[in-house]
Amino acid sequence: MSFTENTKRIFLVARKPSWKEFWNLAKIVGLGIAIVGLLGFIIMLIMYLLYSPIWGIKNDFYIKG
Repeated sequence: MSFTENTKRIFLVARKPSWKEFWNLAKIVGLGIAIVGLLGFIIMLIMYLLYSPIWGIKNDFYIKG
């Protein structure tokens, strides 16, 4: 099968999602983005605490301009 035949077949089978399907997908994607953001924040917080002046470690983690 050629690319154009495959593309035509996909467009014939594809349909517009209902509002409920779209809303569920949007919630799942939003939750995934929030989890990745929270994970990044937690890692940044741990690194900040590890290299903070409280522990007496020189802070070379952040680039100073």
